[in-house]
Amino acid sequence: MSPAQAAERRASHQRVFTNAVLVGVLATAAKLAGAAKVIVTARYFGAGDQLDAFVIAFLLPAFFTDIVAGSFGASFVPAFIRVRSDQGDAAARIFARTGLALVLGAMLVVGLLLAAGGPWILPLLGSSFSPEKLRMTTSLFLALILWLPMSACIAVWRAVLNAHNAFALAAAAPLTTPLATIAFLYAGANRWNVYTLCWGTLAGVAAETIILGWGVHLRGIPILPAWRGWNPEMSAIRGQYIPLLAGTMFAALCPLIDQAVAGSLGSGSVSALAYGTKLASVLAAISATAIATAVLPEFSRLAAHRDWSHLRHTVRVHSAVITGLALPAAAAMIWLSGPIVRTFYEGGAFDASATRVVTSVQQFALLQVPFAILFVIAGRLAVAISATAVMIRASLLTVVATAVGDLILSRAMGIAGIPLADALAHAVALASLVYLLYRLEPRLFASDVRCSLG
Repeated sequence: MSPAQAAERRASHQRVFTNAVLVGVLATAAKLAGAAKVIVTARYFGAGDQLDAFVIAFLLPAFFTDIVAGSFGASFVPAFIRVRSDQGDAAARIFARTGLALVLGAMLVVGLLLAAGGPWILPLLGSSFSPEKLRMTTSLFLALILWLPMSACIAVWRAVLNAHNAFALAAAAPLTTPLATIAFLYAGANRWNVYTLCWGTLAGVAAETIILGWGVHLRGIPILPAWRGWNPEMSAIRGQYIPLLAGTMFAALCPLIDQAVAGSLGSGSVSALAYGTKLASVLAAISATAIATAVLPEFSRLAAHRDWSHLRHTVRVHSAVITGLALPAAAAMIWLSGPIVRTFYEGGAFDASATRVVTSVQQFALLQVPFAILFVIAGRLAVAISATAVMIRASLLTVVATAVGDLILSRAMGIAGIPLADALAHAVALASLVYLLYRLEPRLFASDVRCSLG
């Protein structure tokens, strides 16, 4: 390796870690803003019928924006970088407009289907709701469907900005929704009741859409959609998006399995699981978001140039550094779990016995954080090399391992067995994904492959 190549690799690693820290800080700020929104919401609405109606109305729009539109953004980044690398900036601009037309059209169709199916779906989700409460839920639900087309723009434009290494703007824009909701609550909660949450959410999403569109426009990319047909690049996105979406949806089943098994263990088990897994969930979500956002453009760029040696080295360096940081951090959190739980939860109805149970749950839950982060790196590598089909098998294995582990370990250890089963399931999923990637693309693991080997 020449000195110039070594310097380029060091600059690449430094750039990725800097971007990951930046995204992590902004993601943490967004989480804190979201927590503040929950606190303000609780002050105005408590836990009554109005908030129940909003929560049920919020479920499906949030699901489709987070999973359906969000998965498209992940599959769009490597395709956009590949088009820009092979065909130039002009082709990339056309590709971005075509991708926007595709996902925008899909979300409009989903919105129409939800609007038509709402009268049948909502009574199932709110089976105990009175007719008046159900009418309120339906009106909130129909208004929140406006979120869907904006989420399509957000997904594509955020992907375009990330592909251009404009991580700060893409990561800061989500702050608008909780901040706008808080502002609306203070300004109009007494006048508009729970509809204030609806209008605040839509206003925040609209602001995020405008900010991201402005950022894309500044980079010379038109923000209006333009469908150019099913060219090979769009067909490739479809082939990568569907497996990624399916894998994400399978993975979303794991928390539901955990809750179902916890519900069979007796009174207080579900709440103990919710309290005990909160810290690990937040740490994993922030870390995974930061790392996935930062590594995907770099992995995609190296894969587009078929620079297998550099890509292999980059994956190894990032995995080693993250393992070196995540393991001590998780160990420290496990050691401090008792004081953490006592500080934040103990008091009133939450007595010392509840503290002991939740502490043990939290300690086992924190074991999964390093595996979850490494799984994200392996998953983004699969996306970068257009191998998202392996994500389905890895996610299915995670679901099976979670279900089997929950049933066995919860009977042997009680509620603490469920987070331990999750940690083991994440370890199995990581090992299986690495193995599947090795079988599919051995050049990523062969130490004798030279840089830029085709």
